Amino acid sequence: MKIAIMSDTHDNWQRLADSVTKANDAECKYLLFAGDLVSPPGLAELEKFQGDVKFVWGNNEMERVGMTRKMDASKIIELCGDYFEGEIAGVKIFMNHFPKFVELAAKSGEYDLVIHGHTHDYRVEQIDKTILVNPGEIHGYKTGKATFIIFDTSSKSVKKIIV
Repeated sequence: MKIAIMSDTHDNWQRLADSVTKANDAECKYLLFAGDLVSPPGLAELEKFQGDVKFVWGNNEMERVGMTRKMDASKIIELCGDYFEGEIAGVKIFMNHFPKFVELAAKSGEYDLVIHGHTHDYRVEQIDKTILVNPGEIHGYKTGKATFIIFDTSSKSVKKIIV
């Protein structure tokens, strides 16, 4: 099974739309969003994903009340709060916007995959049996590249997607 992993849209809805299209074309079943969507209009783009979305808060979510209302009404977007902890297709996952929490989760050895955003820098590391990732940034302003990750749960492989 394929999982799309995205973060740090910062209101760039066109790049988010393009990313969701690529995730749908790759037949991803889940989209894990690691924070900093920023405002409610981006949720309309996430609603176009053809699977389930798990969403955690970032530090730049400026309209949490409006976003919460929209996610509560969504059939596919699950607001997980500050972190997501769960299992998808046999892969134990932890996701939080901030790297420090995710690094600690990786070192715990409890998870197969841990995910953060915040820095906008693409990152893939192996810490013992745990894969630690940051999908980079959807908006592309800091690094000059809009990126996300497709994670394959069968092979436990990471593929960088440039938007």
